[in-house]
Amino acid sequence: MAAVTMNYDELMQALRGDKPVLVDYWAPWCTYCRKISDAYDMIAEQYGDRLIVAKVNIDDNEELARMAQIELIPTLILYQDGKPAGSIVAPESKARIEAFLGETMILPDEETASPVHDMVIIGGGPGGYTAALYAARAGLDAVVLEKMGAGGQMALTHQIDNYPGFDEGVDGMELARRMQRQAERFGAKTVYAEVTGADLKAEPKLIRTSGGVVRARTVVIATGAGPRELGLPMEKELTGRGVAYCAACDGMFFKGKTVAVVGGGNSAAADAMLLSRVAERVILIHRRDVLRATKVYHDPLLKAPNVEFRWNSAVTELLHGEKLTGLRLKDTLTGDESILPCDGVFVSIGRKPASELFASQLPLDPGGYIIAGEDTVTAIPGVYAVGDVRTKRLRQIVTAVADGAMAVQQAEEYLA
Repeated sequence: MAAVTMNYDELMQALRGDKPVLVDYWAPWCTYCRKISDAYDMIAEQYGDRLIVAKVNIDDNEELARMAQIELIPTLILYQDGKPAGSIVAPESKARIEAFLGETMILPDEETASPVHDMVIIGGGPGGYTAALYAARAGLDAVVLEKMGAGGQMALTHQIDNYPGFDEGVDGMELARRMQRQAERFGAKTVYAEVTGADLKAEPKLIRTSGGVVRARTVVIATGAGPRELGLPMEKELTGRGVAYCAACDGMFFKGKTVAVVGGGNSAAADAMLLSRVAERVILIHRRDVLRATKVYHDPLLKAPNVEFRWNSAVTELLHGEKLTGLRLKDTLTGDESILPCDGVFVSIGRKPASELFASQLPLDPGGYIIAGEDTVTAIPGVYAVGDVRTKRLRQIVTAVADGAMAVQQAEEYLA
């Protein structure tokens, strides 16, 4: 049972009924909305006997979006007795949605003995699903633990042009789903659960999740990396109120407005190009006097009529009322300060590895990445680190899939 798409009249009728109503306010252009769609449909299937699980496209139902005061998507609102009882914005996992519902929903208690899998892969990005594919084809019992949807950061990219085999490029979400389907065709399984802890030295290895304990003979850590924050006061409080980290997800909220992009690498350049097509004015802020992004981005940015540059500048303060109103900038050469009025800022200053859960068991490099060589082998036998979470010189989709294949080759030798 999938979530039900509703218009104004259908939602009003549902709110007059006896059941609680959970509504996902989304839009087709929002990549994160598409990323959570599989997990949201699983919520509908799992809890459909106790509540109505609906979706509202804000592009087609602007009045509903205004009534619900939607400022960031995806926003999930739970209605009881026809009134909002709570909301959650951009949930990070199916488990977070379940926790949100937990105060009013009686969640199932499933205490069953867990089998010991040959391989458990934590994370369903390109490295994770490549490991699942190779493991399944090798006859191993492989399970992918994914908290929300396939693809990781790749799934949030509208157009990928540097992955071989797609001469016209490919949508990141589509590539992610193809990788998942390919692995599952050979017998790999996907479990939507959030990993909360692990004992990697136990035999078998124990992975604690929102759905219970999973046991494995080998573990592949493919948790990837998330956006790095500026680290400024009020940054978290202003997220969704002018501060954002994904132009493909939230750019349309700034149509016809002035936005800043902080960073100088490929991600920042790509965000600036995307935003230049919807915003009236885009200001790219970089600490140096030249972009670190590859040359393919330079000319399009320099030629874009609504893109400006603030070289040798760093953001030192977020100016705000209820929402962001501007940025305080500091010249990195002279120390002079200036004010930049803007409606939004997109932070694109690199990635932060999702390695916190394993920091007490595995050595990390100074950047927080799990130390593992090109063979993906970590300090614990039978545990492998692949993709963006491990220490490496180049973090790309092609290097992540190579890691996934290598991890399985190493695991086969370990299991032999």
